[in-house]
Amino acid sequence: MSEHEHKSTHTTQISDASFSQRQLSHQGKKDWMAILGLALLLSATGLVVSGAWLSYSLFFNPSAIASLNQFLPQWAQVPLNQEPAQTLTQIAAELSQQGKIAGEPLPLEVNPANSQPTSVILPVRSQNQIVELRVYHIVDAGNLLNRSSEIHYQFITQTDVTGPEESFVVAPLIDSETADTSSNRPLPVTELRRFDNTTPTQGIWLYLWGQRQRGQAIAYGRIIHYNPDRSYLSLMLPWTSPTSLPQWQQAIAGGSPELVIDQTVDLEPRLQVYQVKPANFIFDPLQLEPVSIAEPALDSPDYQNALLIARSGLWTPAEKWLQFIKQRQHQAWSSAAQAQLDFIRLHAEKSHQQANQIWASPSQQALTLLIDGRWGEALKVFQASPTNTQEIATLLETDNGRLGNRVEVALRVNPKRSEVKAWGALLKGAKEGRKSAIAWLKQQPQTTSTDIVYIQKLLKRLEGDFSSHKVATSHSSRFVGTAQQITQINPTQWLQIEQTPLEITQQQTWYQIQLTAYHDGNNWQQAPFKATVPQTAAQYWQQLGLDSDAEVQIVSWLPGGYQQIDLAIVKAVQLQGSTLKLLAVSEAFSSVDSASRPLVLTKATLQWLQPETITLSNLTQQLQPVEVTEILPRLWQELQLCNPNSQKPPVPNVEKMLQQLGELPVQLIDLTGDGTAEVMMTIPPQEIAAIYNSDSIELLPLDDNSRSRTLIFTHTGRLLYSEFGDATGQVVIAIADLEDEQPPALLVSSGKNYIFKRWFSQHQHFN
Repeated sequence: MSEHEHKSTHTTQISDASFSQRQLSHQGKKDWMAILGLALLLSATGLVVSGAWLSYSLFFNPSAIASLNQFLPQWAQVPLNQEPAQTLTQIAAELSQQGKIAGEPLPLEVNPANSQPTSVILPVRSQNQIVELRVYHIVDAGNLLNRSSEIHYQFITQTDVTGPEESFVVAPLIDSETADTSSNRPLPVTELRRFDNTTPTQGIWLYLWGQRQRGQAIAYGRIIHYNPDRSYLSLMLPWTSPTSLPQWQQAIAGGSPELVIDQTVDLEPRLQVYQVKPANFIFDPLQLEPVSIAEPALDSPDYQNALLIARSGLWTPAEKWLQFIKQRQHQAWSSAAQAQLDFIRLHAEKSHQQANQIWASPSQQALTLLIDGRWGEALKVFQASPTNTQEIATLLETDNGRLGNRVEVALRVNPKRSEVKAWGALLKGAKEGRKSAIAWLKQQPQTTSTDIVYIQKLLKRLEGDFSSHKVATSHSSRFVGTAQQITQINPTQWLQIEQTPLEITQQQTWYQIQLTAYHDGNNWQQAPFKATVPQTAAQYWQQLGLDSDAEVQIVSWLPGGYQQIDLAIVKAVQLQGSTLKLLAVSEAFSSVDSASRPLVLTKATLQWLQPETITLSNLTQQLQPVEVTEILPRLWQELQLCNPNSQKPPVPNVEKMLQQLGELPVQLIDLTGDGTAEVMMTIPPQEIAAIYNSDSIELLPLDDNSRSRTLIFTHTGRLLYSEFGDATGQVVIAIADLEDEQPPALLVSSGKNYIFKRWFSQHQHFN
């Protein structure tokens, strides 16, 4: 039944038959004229309400539609014959004759002049449960004929009350109870309460409350809304929660507060959020509409993937992903997308808070970490002790699919994550044994031999084999640094994971690698590194992700811009002060000059980005407008920084500059995360030297320090980055996606080092 039909059939009515008969006696021929007038009114406003409903309301509760008189001509107004005002004692006595009990009235409307209530809502009970709600207007005792000092109440409207069905109430508990014994019988509501926090300004909000005690206790009830403009009382929707009462809070950015109902069970965050929306119903023109993530608000594959992992319960990764998408697609971001983001954010906050707690039970600690998407941290708990392993193995064996579903979705979105594959194999191994787990693992895309070896050691722990070295968490090995060939090694200065001799042979090339940045599984760490207490080689291997993959790429640039890549294996590590170094060996002979310092990466460090290259003059033809006339003067000024002449010629006109500079290569890429592409120009030294104008721009000669130089402009022409006039010799050599849901980074060569530079919106520069 639709909400409109529900409101139409569930009309205000007086259950007292004698009162109804008295109302009927006051209706005459004008009743039908009133119905005609109402029909005219409603047809004029485009709202269709059946004549049967109007007749029913007119006969049994004319007060509910009394406010329509202000819209009707005098000849068609509804004749009102209200009951005499009564004291609370009289109301209670009348209800007692019907076998009912008058509860404690709650104030509704309040006179702002004296803060005294002008209307109340009265719960009516039968056998200790609320079966009816009545609204009364408080009548000034001084205006009554009997001049009584006791407060009198004038009846306004009422509605019958039925509690929510038991099957609805226990729905959040179905997965946690051993058997579902619920039925469709309505459960009783026993209390009427007003919300004690900030509510929406439209009308007055209350809720009915009851509690089911069998098995796990759970609270339930119905949301009540009273519209004083139409004297209408609505039972909006049922609610149920095993943890807390419903509350109004600013859950979605902008607008009025939202209704939030917490249905979290067994550490699994589950929240319902309702927004107040308009409704096509004249007596109560609003409704509570749930926020849903079933359908994406934006037509984007990345957005759809973010919602997919959110629906699997990985709330924190989903929120981070959506925040990045919002920055990237700022202009396309909608209120519906914001509602979905904030809905996911509420769950992520709860998930993150649980994972940060210290739990006495290892299985609870691991579970909260897995729910929050912290796969590597959960593996640390699994490996901390044999007791931890055995308890978490029981958790995996009894998993009803919630962890398995998270693993499946996480690998569908990113099949390279070995720590997620580890948990998938552990789930399979706990239920079906190691052989089945390895078979499952080999079927997963992009599974390496290193993954299999690493995860086999974890699976042995499920079988009680703790004899091998503790397996380190396998986040991907991701770091960047510089390498230098060496011909001598002092083994006493290095920590080794394998105690094999560190000896240089003629068939090998050895490198000493100095790290400038590495990813610890959660965040990027930048040099200089903080000195810590001495660590074991195994701890360094774990921190750097070398237990996952110890292979590194030695990248050198040959004449002509060609890359040469040598592969090496890390054998040892050392920390001297704040400098972190690795020792790696390659079985191939390197043709790179031993004095050079090539770039060092791992295969998982980054993804190289190659934006399409166009000419500067073609910027004027882009769909996204680019202010070329603002870029050109600034570009010309930067070029003059390479001009050795002290006298700088005046800025030529835009047409002349475009003719001279229009063929310069340009790349469009969003480097600031604001959803708008920046204009990136890397100008080779030959192009710099060739740029001149016979009238005003002098030839810029090449010198010994000539190099390519990069500039980055916003689409409006503001300069964000320039290597002209930079004495440090920094050069952007590539654009890299570090795959951490942040904007791309510039890989910059600075002397003999390589660093990543990213846009910091707070400081408005690359750093």
